[in-house]
Amino acid sequence: MTIEQQRRTNMEFFSKADAPTLEDDGMMTYAPMDVDPEVFTNVDLAALGAAQLVRVLFKGEGPDGFSLAHVFFPAGYRLPRHSHDADCLYYVVAGEAHMGKRVLKPGEGFFIRSDAPYTYTAGPDGIELLEFRTATEFDFRFHDKTMADWQPVIEAVETNKERWASERATAVTPKV
Repeated sequence: MTIEQQRRTNMEFFSKADAPTLEDDGMMTYAPMDVDPEVFTNVDLAALGAAQLVRVLFKGEGPDGFSLAHVFFPAGYRLPRHSHDADCLYYVVAGEAHMGKRVLKPGEGFFIRSDAPYTYTAGPDGIELLEFRTATEFDFRFHDKTMADWQPVIEAVETNKERWASERATAVTPKV
């Protein structure tokens, strides 16, 4: 059955084996950056990008279609404070997310409204999340603007980037 024939039915199937990466799919774009240019000379954004693995498991039709992504961040991965222009429901599959004093474990999650800034750090075993959205297109907007804002991210990169490369290799086959 072709994908087009499948879409005409009331059921669609997906597989992690066939899931494109977020970069390959293109469903996330980066909003114009209002960040101190010095950040980009001091932050190894390549290490941040290479460490993560985000796969688009399901993407409905149209911009308001339902979408599901599987996310892996290795131990100590620190997301820059950011927002998206679409609501998102996150569910922890494995590992931990450290958000301030709160630690989210498997079976827990959080909902973040459109344009609300947030960050978290992956726990000692990394983190695997499912991201549910009612959007098939959304942006990524940095809220960390200065070198001081980016310091936790810089420290995470400097401390972990070699280990992240090997951890990402083992995450290529997600547990979900």
